[in-house]
Amino acid sequence: MLKKSVLLTILFLTFGITETYAGWYKCYNYKGTIGKHPITLSIQITEDYFGEKDKKEFNLNGVYKYDKYNNPIKLEGILKNNKIQLYEIYNDKNTAVLEFNFSENKLIGTWKNLQNKKILPLELKYTSSLNDTSDVHTFENVEILQLNSLKDYYFIGVYSKTKDDQRVRMKELKIINKQNDLVFQVLNFNNLEYAVGNVVTIIYQNIEVNDFINKKLDIWCDVGRMGGWFTINYHKNKFISNYKLNIDGQN
Repeated sequence: MLKKSVLLTILFLTFGITETYAGWYKCYNYKGTIGKHPITLSIQITEDYFGEKDKKEFNLNGVYKYDKYNNPIKLEGILKNNKIQLYEIYNDKNTAVLEFNFSENKLIGTWKNLQNKKILPLELKYTSSLNDTSDVHTFENVEILQLNSLKDYYFIGVYSKTKDDQRVRMKELKIINKQNDLVFQVLNFNNLEYAVGNVVTIIYQNIEVNDFINKKLDIWCDVGRMGGWFTINYHKNKFISNYKLNIDGQN
């Protein structure tokens, strides 16, 4: 049975729109405040899934966290006429909306609670970005907040793309303690023969929580026709893996 999170990727392959080696990813990272609350935010702009290069409206996916709590929150929305509208999603319900004009330098707008209608000012500054829409784009060590997390830890994928890489890849995974915001462990993927963290279309959903209680994670990799994954286990107070691949469609 195929994993649900890659169904969209499989559809893209079925309809033959992966004609080049470049990916779909264009991500932007920001830090700033909602009201007086410091936050970290990452958004992905989906520009050209179906070849609509002149399209004026783009889908957005994102993730953000309040730095005091370090619990990543899912965002979905649109970019139209340079205006962004992002809905905060919790338990499959829209709980708040973030609205601002898109800029690679500074975001100024509002956050609105959809239940009590409370509105807070939003102000964010650009910190980094990655672009995987062309082979010519290269970058090093861009950190992307991951959506999925555990009770005590959240994750940051460290992405790079050199001139020899056909697509962006996750070179490291930072595992960070939610309570003190310190790095608990870093997993390095530089020596693996396959590219990590670039299969699922939304770049920050390449990590899936396999077992929340026992702290097991699956990480997607660029192998086979439809991708595959390896599992990370928690054992004796650290995260470990034998990096054995499971190829999607062959299980």
